[in-house]
Amino acid sequence: MSASSPGMSRRHVLTAFAALGAALAMGDALATRIDVTLRPRHLHARLLNRDRHLRLERPASGEVVTFCYFRKGKGWDLEGYRQGCRILRDVKYRSTVKVNVKLLDLLFLIQAWLRINQLPTRILVNSGYRTPQHNATLEGAARHSLHIRGMAADIRIPGVSIERLGKLVRGIGAGGVGFYPSKGFIHVDVGRVRSWRVAELVEPGQEEWALAVLDQGENFA
Repeated sequence: MSASSPGMSRRHVLTAFAALGAALAMGDALATRIDVTLRPRHLHARLLNRDRHLRLERPASGEVVTFCYFRKGKGWDLEGYRQGCRILRDVKYRSTVKVNVKLLDLLFLIQAWLRINQLPTRILVNSGYRTPQHNATLEGAARHSLHIRGMAADIRIPGVSIERLGKLVRGIGAGGVGFYPSKGFIHVDVGRVRSWRVAELVEPGQEEWALAVLDQGENFA
């Protein structure tokens, strides 16, 4: 029985998410087997079948905002969507664009998953949309970064490790995940599913960090 069927109880949903959480904590191989059994995308559809509220923080501007960008039975909430676009704007270059609604859904699913598992739920956004000019000034940023298309965000959750958070997002399976442990955040996007990691080099004379791409692709950051 799928999680989206009328007979799926809240208890079954919680049990399924707990099992998926255990799989993510124990490793990718087990997570893959659980993925096949539980069909988490059906669980995601269940979670999305409601009013979608998000609480986001931008340390760079000191903003904290809670908004509803989708209302069940009514569709997209324009005012809530505008608030989402604003909080994910390019703070440094003071530029706001229409962000991809799938990015809001991904952040919503992350926050919902954390809440169900009684983990900290504060999503701190280091970076959302970037202007092409801003992106060009950043070391290591991809030339065709999904940030400049409003499809990516760099986030951290106080109280949740980078490894655990990254595995969580990979389990959701909605797009790309980049691990940046030395900088204290993960990159999430709604492009194709892939992952990569920034590895620190400890040998004298080396750069502080180097990009180790686990899944090749030019539009990864």
